[in-house]
Amino acid sequence: MKRNKHPAGMNKKPGSMAKLTENISRIFRDQGKAWLASLPDLVRQLSIHWDLGQLAPVDNMTFNYVLKAVRHGNIPVILKISCDEKSLSSEIAALRYFHGRGCVRLVDEDISSHAMLLQQAIPGITLKSLYPAQIELVMDQYAATMNKLLANPLPQHPQFDAIDVWLKVIDTMKSGSVQEHLLQKAIILKNELLRSMGQQYVLHGDLHHDNILDNTEEWIAIDPKGIIGDAEFEAAAFDFIHASEMQNENHVRNLFMTRTSLLAQKANLNPHRLRQWTFVRLVLSAAWSLEDDCDPGWAIRMAEMLALVV
Repeated sequence: MKRNKHPAGMNKKPGSMAKLTENISRIFRDQGKAWLASLPDLVRQLSIHWDLGQLAPVDNMTFNYVLKAVRHGNIPVILKISCDEKSLSSEIAALRYFHGRGCVRLVDEDISSHAMLLQQAIPGITLKSLYPAQIELVMDQYAATMNKLLANPLPQHPQFDAIDVWLKVIDTMKSGSVQEHLLQKAIILKNELLRSMGQQYVLHGDLHHDNILDNTEEWIAIDPKGIIGDAEFEAAAFDFIHASEMQNENHVRNLFMTRTSLLAQKANLNPHRLRQWTFVRLVLSAAWSLEDDCDPGWAIRMAEMLALVV
């Protein structure tokens, strides 16, 4: 299974149990169908193990089974169960690394059940629900959350992959899967951006609007992937364009240029690198979608529109 990323620069509709079932069945096939069938029993076992009650699935599931719950009768938590042990292990490592700084806290884990128990953000509304109506607030809170994550010191012996590991898939994309001029542009930009990277950090890796939640006194990130790269790669996951704003290509390009400049200013980023990484991440998203038999249409369409301004 791939890294569960959605295309950079866009704002997607939420998923559901139906979407989770579709994704898991398509990607994991028989293994995924068996996992889906096992969920009721698994949830019952974990509820006993962790003393959970008031379980209720969230309404935006895409690749993991996620439920709100109450532990010991009064502690709000999130129960997250994954079909993919590798992605779960990576997320646990990232949660341990961030240790509640700009990110939800890991409460407990059960690797044998591919499950973890997480802090529940309260009230838990997402930045996505405020965008683009409250764009200044969204960008301010996005920048603040990202800077908290990047303030964590880089380990002397990191256990995380570097972003070039993710990006290798672009070099192996089949001819014709994406327009050749987009693919070649992505390869050239990717290589130059990797070569010219300055300070590097442990990144969240998938810091889009739906992964930043209101936790009363601060906004915090969920679903960290854990990857080493530069700050502009992190911010290139920002959902610059909302689906309602797709009137025409010039409109999209103008919004993209204005908003990347604004976010770069607020987060102290290089706007040129931010735009280039956004384009590269769109092609990366298309590559992952193709590998997982998903529709890469939106990512390719966005890449086509932005190719002239990066």
